[in-house]
Order: sequence, then structure tokens, then C-alpha cells
Amino acid sequence: MRLPASLGWALLTASAFAQTKVATPPPPITHEQAVANEKNLFAADQKHDLETLKSMVADDFVDVNQDGIWEDKPALLKEIPTFRLLSYPQKNFLVVVMGPYAYAISYDSEATVVGADGKQMQAQNALNTVWLWGDGRWQILLHCRGEPKSLSAK
Repeated sequence: MRLPASLGWALLTASAFAQTKVATPPPPITHEQAVANEKNLFAADQKHDLETLKSMVADDFVDVNQDGIWEDKPALLKEIPTFRLLSYPQKNFLVVVMGPYAYAISYDSEATVVGADGKQMQAQNALNTVWLWGDGRWQILLHCRGEPKSLSAK
């Protein structure tokens, strides 16, 4: 997937900024911890736990849809209460450590969601997430959805 140049620059800038704020590197991220971080993010999303999400999502967060349209942290937090995430099985996790302050995780997800219109929808997505260490915790900086494969709509 090709990101716009401005988004790439923003990621590099954010990564450099995050690194300057940290005196000592965090313990090395493990595969299990990276997967747990992703699952905790979705669990908070499912519960509409906005306080946890505010803590887990970096202030300069970007969420890129498969059509290239993106949203920031305030838009994400506004959107979450408008739907119900019923289930979100995740599998095939691949973790790539990008240094002591960043890692990427890719996986397949099958979500069942009830939208604001009350309709239930299921979709499969290839998901990619970049996490940075900042303020003493891992925070999600970038989330990208790959080509969706609609399973059904009710």
C-alpha cells in the first residue's frame, strides 16, 4: 500500500518526536504483547471505553480506510459511539519491530458491526497498525485497512 507523501512525512516526524521524549527505551516488545495491545484496543472499542481509547491512541493518530480516506483521533472518538462492535475475531498476526520505540502489526480481522442505521454487517479486512512508545506507554499512531472482503449484510 502506498501512503501519501505528507502522511509518510508525518509518521517520520512523529516517530522522531516520540523518540526525543523518551529517556530510556521501553522493554523490547514481544509478539504476545503486541497482539495483546491490539486486542485491548478492540476490546475498549467494543465497550465504548473512550477514556482507555484516548490513552491508547496517539494525539497525531491517523486511520486510513481502503479507499484512502482518513480520519484523526477526534473523528475516531466521535465515531465509535455510533456503532456496536459485536465480534472481531483476529488471526495471522505478524509483528515487525522497527526499533525500540516502534513496531508494526498486521493481521486478518472479521468484524461484525451494527451501524447507526441499526443494520448488521460483517466484513473481512487485512489490518495494519503502527504503534509508538511515548509518555510511558504504547500508543497507536497509524491504522490502515486493506482490501475489504464483504461476507454478508443483513
